Amino acid sequence: MPKIRSALSVAGALAALALAASPASAGTSGQQILFTDDRGDTYSVLVSGPNQDGQKVSHCFNTPATDNYLSGWWWKGTVAVTGYAGSGCSGELYNFGFSVPANWSSDYYQVWD
Repeated sequence: MPKIRSALSVAGALAALALAASPASAGTSGQQILFTDDRGDTYSVLVSGPNQDGQKVSHCFNTPATDNYLSGWWWKGTVAVTGYAGSGCSGELYNFGFSVPANWSSDYYQVWD
């Protein structure tokens, strides 16, 4: 029994260390974007604005679905979106802006065209 208790104690300690060492939870310093194509004609978007560090950045995302999770890029503050009829940000359709909160309850902040 002592060996089993010891192994369980070590496993518990390792689990506690792993949780303590994880990065801050998402939604606390900018958000990723969930772009919803309500129009049905947007095949890519260019997103421009400040990232989680306050640096101005832009990135083109292909948006082949109705709901598109624009992963790997974090935004906060005033962000601009340009929608395109073709993939790779070709054939401009529209522009709009929105404000991404620094703190949000999930990993993604949803916007619609």
